[in-house]
Amino acid sequence: MDEKVDILKPPLFIPSGQVKTRKQAYSDGDWIGTFNLWVVTRSPEPAIIYQQRGPDMAWAPNKLDVTAGGHLQAGERLTDGLREVEEELGKHYDPSQLLKLGRKLYVGYNNDGSSHNNIIDLYLIEDGSLLNTYIQQKEEVYALCACPVSELLRVNQDEAYSFTAAGLTAEGKPINITVGKQSFPENWDDYHYKMAILVDRYFKGDKNLLY
Repeated sequence: MDEKVDILKPPLFIPSGQVKTRKQAYSDGDWIGTFNLWVVTRSPEPAIIYQQRGPDMAWAPNKLDVTAGGHLQAGERLTDGLREVEEELGKHYDPSQLLKLGRKLYVGYNNDGSSHNNIIDLYLIEDGSLLNTYIQQKEEVYALCACPVSELLRVNQDEAYSFTAAGLTAEGKPINITVGKQSFPENWDDYHYKMAILVDRYFKGDKNLLY
């Protein structure tokens, strides 16, 4: 929370020239930049690789969230976001391989009631690697699981529906995760449902995607 971040100015949410600690930015209600990378695979069926957050996380404990992501520190850009991916998942991706999906606004609350306002740059990459090839950072990632796109579409439309996703913990132990609509962090804009729709379109050959 003591890391320095750029304060983003609406309506375009570009750096204002002002720099604060992340804690101070949250306290002041400022907008700051974050990076989300969605990793997808088409084998054995089209799926999104989801990260399960740990039970002790300050925000959204135990929830399923984007494959990898993090806050951009002052002056950081896309390649620095990929550094975060390498730290969390042990994966090195070439920036030229990423498909940019756009940006979204997110307002969330931590367990202690404090809020945070994030501008999220969204990217997609396809990776057919098995889950055991990811080197999960135990401090940040509790487990990874592959969620079939067809199941994600259904679970986001039907609150009574759930499915089981096979996963792997950061310690390398197999895990079965029950996934329902409440398994994802709250988002005002149905973020996870929209991502399932976009990834479904991606696997159907549509490369002209915008969140």
